[in-house]
Amino acid sequence: MRLILGVAATCTVLSAASILPTVHLDGSTLKLFQDYIAEFEKTDQAAFSSAGKLWVDDQCCGKRSLFDAGKTVVEPRENKDVGSGSIHHFTGMLHVPGGTIEAVRRVMQDYPRYPKYFGPDVTAGAGDQMPDSTPADEHFHSRLTLAESTLWIAVEYQTVYDTHYLRLDRNRWISHSTSLSIKELLDPSNPARGYYPEGDDHGFLWRTNTYWFVRQSKGGIDLEANSITLSRPSPIGFGWWGTKRTREAVDKMLRDVKTAIDAK
Repeated sequence: MRLILGVAATCTVLSAASILPTVHLDGSTLKLFQDYIAEFEKTDQAAFSSAGKLWVDDQCCGKRSLFDAGKTVVEPRENKDVGSGSIHHFTGMLHVPGGTIEAVRRVMQDYPRYPKYFGPDVTAGAGDQMPDSTPADEHFHSRLTLAESTLWIAVEYQTVYDTHYLRLDRNRWISHSTSLSIKELLDPSNPARGYYPEGDDHGFLWRTNTYWFVRQSKGGIDLEANSITLSRPSPIGFGWWGTKRTREAVDKMLRDVKTAIDAK
């Protein structure tokens, strides 16, 4: 959901084109990302689907104590270059006292209000429920505009996501979102100029999968967010784009969802 968290701009912001050359996403790199996604779904998602197991259940000491105290806990799971790209996977956890699965569901499916819930990174949102939706598998296509500027760079994307909201039982729920299209604007200050060809842009965000596992527990809900992205390898001076961005993005997503639930 969140594109990037960076330093607030305090001087003239340059477009990505003025700093970095464009790069190409090749098929072999995309396959490595798809293989990583398949393995995650076979392990973590399957463990939650079958037994309600969350990542935090295997943690102890500091991380578990923070979670039990109602603090966000975010941990890197993967952060490495693969092929001609880079995979960034962070898992975050938060317990929301008094929260319910239904409240999370309402927030997640309220796409027009995403700029309020998840701004300033999301500037516009819309979504349509697909004809094959069922009460147990609510299927949506959403369109989100993602924007971010920092001291050095400004980017904006028009994105399309395929999302399934799966109600496993009365105490467990999954949101699984996959990017279908990510188009980087040539010039965020002038959208009329159009977009870079997908896969031949600056490579800050080529693919993204987001998973939410929600478990009713202890008078509230346990939230687990997994953000898995594919980008270009971090060029010198831009390492924050993958690692710091994803860690802080997951932390913010958790806090934003809690704030939206509390306001409902």
